[in-house]
Amino acid sequence: MSGNNRGTAVLRTGYAFNRAFPLLTKKQSETSFELRRFRKSDETALASVINETWGLKSSHKNQELALRFGYAYLYYSLAHSSFRAVAEYNGYAAGLVCAGRRKERLPNIFYLAKAFSYALPLFFCREFHSQLSAWKKFFRLTAAHEEKTPKEYKGRLYLLLTNSSCRGIGMGKKLLSSAEEYFVLNGMEEFFLHTDTECNVGFYDSLGYKKLQSTSAGTSANPWEIYLYANC
Repeated sequence: MSGNNRGTAVLRTGYAFNRAFPLLTKKQSETSFELRRFRKSDETALASVINETWGLKSSHKNQELALRFGYAYLYYSLAHSSFRAVAEYNGYAAGLVCAGRRKERLPNIFYLAKAFSYALPLFFCREFHSQLSAWKKFFRLTAAHEEKTPKEYKGRLYLLLTNSSCRGIGMGKKLLSSAEEYFVLNGMEEFFLHTDTECNVGFYDSLGYKKLQSTSAGTSANPWEIYLYANC
């Protein structure tokens, strides 16, 4: 199989998994899960969750592009974090948390190269330009938020996500608790995170996190708010 065909096969496996996973979990009454380290075999499941979270589902072609974006975003987050924990549910990676220092040491070059390899073709695809523009806007605005954040916030939560079919069983709270423990053990009692209205913002509100900054990035027809939350 050529490199091109192999890559397409991986992407097709990904969005097929994205459709099948909710059906699989709904048939299970078991609600236990375990936290473990990230494995390469987790990438398709987690990229699919990112794809689902950002709502990038439309045509057959778009699903392939969306999953490529999912892989890129996944490896970008892994590259910039020093703490990574996966929630495994029914044998599948169903959640992930990535955390690290506010100004992390040099990113993991291997993961960063993987992110770049997945993202590069998207820059030449006209069909995906709007999503790339939104991605760049998100990074630009979150960087501006970070500049205004007090220096005592030494930690940063880079990514927290769970498959929608596994919500309500305490998975998100458990992943977040593992990151909170990491922060405390490494002298980062105060930390922050970025999120937006496409995510479950109420999750952080319910846990007592404070909304420090808010920026409107959308339009009246398509509102989009980007937030900076902190644990205290």
